[in-house]
Amino acid sequence: MKAAFAVFALACGHAALAAVAPVSPAGGAVVKRITAEQRKIMALPAHGERIAALAADKKSPEAKQFYFRKHRRNRWRSSEPLTFVWTCGKDEHGPFKILLSTTSDFSGAAALYTLVGCAKDANGVREYRWTVPDYAANLELGRTYYWKVRAFAGKGSRHVWSPAASFATDPQPPRWIALEGRAENIRDLGGWRTADGRRVKQGMAFRGQGLNDNSATGGRKGRNRLYVEDIKYLTKTLGVKTDLDLRTAKETANMKESPLGSGVRFVRRSSASYHGIFKPNGKTVMAQNFREFCDEKNYPIYFHCIAGADRTGAMAYILNGVLGVDRHDLETDWEATFYPDLPGLRRDCANAKFGRCVRRLTEGISKYGAPDTPWSGKIELYLLDCGVTREEIEKFRSIMLEPETGAKERTGK
Repeated sequence: MKAAFAVFALACGHAALAAVAPVSPAGGAVVKRITAEQRKIMALPAHGERIAALAADKKSPEAKQFYFRKHRRNRWRSSEPLTFVWTCGKDEHGPFKILLSTTSDFSGAAALYTLVGCAKDANGVREYRWTVPDYAANLELGRTYYWKVRAFAGKGSRHVWSPAASFATDPQPPRWIALEGRAENIRDLGGWRTADGRRVKQGMAFRGQGLNDNSATGGRKGRNRLYVEDIKYLTKTLGVKTDLDLRTAKETANMKESPLGSGVRFVRRSSASYHGIFKPNGKTVMAQNFREFCDEKNYPIYFHCIAGADRTGAMAYILNGVLGVDRHDLETDWEATFYPDLPGLRRDCANAKFGRCVRRLTEGISKYGAPDTPWSGKIELYLLDCGVTREEIEKFRSIMLEPETGAKERTGK
């Protein structure tokens, strides 16, 4: 690794003479991607305990473990901020370019441009600090990243590069995906640990909100929620090939093309949520939707309803459940849509309905198999009851699960 960095520095010409240098994150430091509040609530073992902890905190202005203080932004559905810090000599200045890569040779690196202010210390060394916008920091979990920064030197156009630095992202899911537009509550289906110690692959399936608004009349499709850069990010960077829309024909005005463009395969099926997935039509549609995930040509897949909560949540629950993600993680992933106001904390009809429905989802699954059948086994029996074959389930697992050795290399465990 050191030899590779030395070769790289010589190739950069002026880099060896530069004072510009990474400060943080560096040295392989582990960077947290979800907030301490979310980690704390997700660690509680039972749904009832999480409800009780949030309710107690809401009533206690002094505690504020989960409800942020007034000066803090509510970041439940986004990643922790990622801040780069570097120093420059007196003759080095911006605008700066940061290269961020998953490889030490910076092949395929993303370029982040920044104009920032600086603070000068007593020795004449400037320290720069830049927090990456949420939509530019959708990093994978449990991954090593490399970065370096370019500065300009003197009054001319000569530029200098810093040495490279590295850091790792913490493997704790969920991996939140932020866009510039109005589509939110987006996260990677992957990153979760399964019962056999493997992890669900990242970058394969994404759950989230609708990419356009619901139709107001059923006759004209709703307004697009995406900026041009969001479309580029979803189709080019994430590589989305299939848009699986779980909404009704009326909600979508029977649209025939994805908001991501004609290059993305668009599939719309009116789908059920919670207890509805156990009804005859719900099971038929579940089998049809599940088969979209059994064909490698369809990946990466973005699946959604309008809010990314109920129909999407039920689909995500089944998908990760049959992969072997345990019940606690399935529940906390579903809850992540609603934190910190989990259904049951509020008394309005909508949230009361949500609470009843998610119980019906788990009650429906619990009827499959024997009392001691693993939760993933019950979900597999449910899918078989829907008409899905064992071969299709195994195909899905082969696509979506990291090999055991790959999972260990990724997370360092």
